[in-house]
Amino acid sequence: MAQIMDISITCEAELETPEHSEKVTHSAPGYAKAVREMMRKAEGHWGWCTVTVNVLIGTKVGAGIKARIIGAKIGAAHLGNCSYLNAEDFVKNSGYFEDLVKEALANALKS
Repeated sequence: MAQIMDISITCEAELETPEHSEKVTHSAPGYAKAVREMMRKAEGHWGWCTVTVNVLIGTKVGAGIKARIIGAKIGAAHLGNCSYLNAEDFVKNSGYFEDLVKEALANALKS
C-alpha cells in the first residue's frame, strides 16, 4: 500500500540588522535609525528580516493550527530587507508571498 505524502508551505522570518543593510546598500544617513523604529512596532523578527518560504514534504502530524509536517525541506525561496508587522501582514499585504511560493515550488521540482 502506497503512503500519501503531505506537502506544506511555511513562511518564516530571520532577523537582519539594519546596520548591516545600511552598510551593504550604502543607504542614506539615518536609515538604520528608521529601521529600528519599524522593528519596535513589529512582532518578533518581522520588523526587519529575510523572509524564507519553504516547501516541506512528509507526514502530517497533529490537526488544526498545531498540525505540522515531519519530513524534509525540498524547496525554498528568500527575500531580504523586509519589514512587516508579522507573518500575516507579509502573506496578505506584501505582494511577494505568492511569487516566493511559486519560486520555492519551482526549486522543489528541480531537486
